[in-house]
Amino acid sequence: MPKLFIRLLSPAVATDEGYSVASAWMIQEDDGRTRARGETDFRGLSDLIDPDSDWIRTPGNIVVTVPAENVLSLSVEVPARSIGQARRALPFVVEEFVTTDIDTMHLASGELRRGAPARVNLLDRALLEDWLACLAALKIRPGYLFSDAELLPVAERQASLLLDGDRVLVRTPDQAAAVDRENLALAVSALTVDRVLVVFGTLTDIELGQLAQELEVESVETPGAHTVLEYVAAHWRTAEAVNLLQGEYRARQPSNPMWQRWRSVAALAAVWIGVALVAMTAEALYAGYQADRLEAESEQLYRDIFPGERRVTNPRRQLQAKLGERVDTGGAGLLELLGPLASNLGSGTRISSFSYDEDRGQLSVDLLTNGYDTLDRVKEGLAGAGVPLKIITAEQQESGVRARVRLGGAGAGA
Repeated sequence: MPKLFIRLLSPAVATDEGYSVASAWMIQEDDGRTRARGETDFRGLSDLIDPDSDWIRTPGNIVVTVPAENVLSLSVEVPARSIGQARRALPFVVEEFVTTDIDTMHLASGELRRGAPARVNLLDRALLEDWLACLAALKIRPGYLFSDAELLPVAERQASLLLDGDRVLVRTPDQAAAVDRENLALAVSALTVDRVLVVFGTLTDIELGQLAQELEVESVETPGAHTVLEYVAAHWRTAEAVNLLQGEYRARQPSNPMWQRWRSVAALAAVWIGVALVAMTAEALYAGYQADRLEAESEQLYRDIFPGERRVTNPRRQLQAKLGERVDTGGAGLLELLGPLASNLGSGTRISSFSYDEDRGQLSVDLLTNGYDTLDRVKEGLAGAGVPLKIITAEQQESGVRARVRLGGAGAGA
């Protein structure tokens, strides 16, 4: 999609006709070509922009810069044990660098990392809100808002310069600012740098002579960048810049029309799912209540028939035993399970241990086989003998595959 770049050149002041603000603008196509550009005021921007265009309603397609003179950009050390602590401590750390109440300032930071300096930008909250209100009046909601000096390249012990008429943008690893051009040499001499890189514009012979006395000076060209805004368009993605739209000012993506269309359907489905869950829960609770009630009644009936019985654990089985009936364990006997198992083990399998649950008629066995294929053959052989085998766990070890299996009992199938 196309991208709209706006370079705000002054504060936005509300007027009867909208806002008073100076700006430069540029629309760039997907392939990097410039569709149109110019400098204008609020009225010119309102005539230029079609707020109904799909691409302009996406915040990620709007990049705005503000003058570095209005932004305090610095790096600070934040003593903290975690990223959360660093984030909470930032306002107190930077408070010493501002002369006004920190609560009136908007603070935006770069990525916070333990043990590394934090990049911080501060600007007056009222100034930021005026700019955003001006853009909102134009139905523009930017996804990116940068200090223009933040978009210059960064390297150790290097000062990057962008010459912009009577002002110069200066960026070092620790700070970013704008200075009057007549004070350029004085400002650079105060920096702890060994090299000066001019990324846009041309130094005069006098400026070059002043800087080159003690520093290495180099100029680079950005192909196709004839204006500062074109330089911004070419470098904003790769610059180590802090996006000022953080916290409450973070850009919100427009709602998806498709989601809006289906949201009511999703809400209705959620209601029906909730009703089904409530009904299933109620049914389970009632079934549990009924089971407890019947168990209590059967125990009471047994005690009425055999008042001398001290311990009643399973009224049905105890009553069968009193009547001399065979108690059905729900599974086969130990020998009925061990016999088929032993005949199907073969040379590649041995039994480590086993246990037998007489009440359930279940045989639990720990097997050591030479592979999963052997374990599968044991299972198939037992199935052919009419003895279901269920593999509980199987784990590959250095000595082979160690598996725990279960034979017999009700529901013991694989």
